[in-house]
Amino acid sequence: MSKESDRISSDVACLDTKNLPATLIATQGAHCVVWQSGGYRHPGTGVTIDLVVKRHSLDCSPQEMRLYHRDYLKLKSRLNEIIPTAIFVRTLIDGRENLLVMARAHVPWFNIANPANEEEAMPLLARLPKARLQLQTFVDAAREWQFRESKIIDLYGIDNLILDKEYEVRYLDSFEVFFHEDLLHLIDQPGEDLEEKIAISLRRLEYLEYLLEHCCPGPR
Repeated sequence: MSKESDRISSDVACLDTKNLPATLIATQGAHCVVWQSGGYRHPGTGVTIDLVVKRHSLDCSPQEMRLYHRDYLKLKSRLNEIIPTAIFVRTLIDGRENLLVMARAHVPWFNIANPANEEEAMPLLARLPKARLQLQTFVDAAREWQFRESKIIDLYGIDNLILDKEYEVRYLDSFEVFFHEDLLHLIDQPGEDLEEKIAISLRRLEYLEYLLEHCCPGPR
């Protein structure tokens, strides 16, 4: 992950990138480059807010954009505040039509889905009742999508599911948020990459269930 001061390096038709302070924070996500800006002034209210700006790094067709937006709406309608409010825009980026996502920024403070953090996660969740409820909502939704739709929510990505500085659970991904488990059975050679991502996501989901079961001894 890169942490360098910058302006958004792409020419984005719908943004005044020359006058928008931004920091490059990721270049290795699923088909996206990510900046964070703390200086966006809302034109209607004049309020300055922190934004995450994500540019699709490959050509993104209108059909793909609709799929990404559909998945975002699925997450938002079920998980509500866990999913940052975002706007999906089809615009010219470096002279080509592509996808830009602008989302309200939530700074990662603790990676809740990383099993290596179990020792810290247990007492942390024990004293954060709202975060426990949010995490339970996330886990229940993830299992429902798996069993009803064969969709595995992406927990493979770095810092996808986190606690922010307000001690609330946030899911920060925007592109390709689901892996399709049935592809492992429908395709002769689905590829080790897909198998690994699904396997790791499921192991981390099991870990989250374990956290919820054991972070507060006794009846819940």
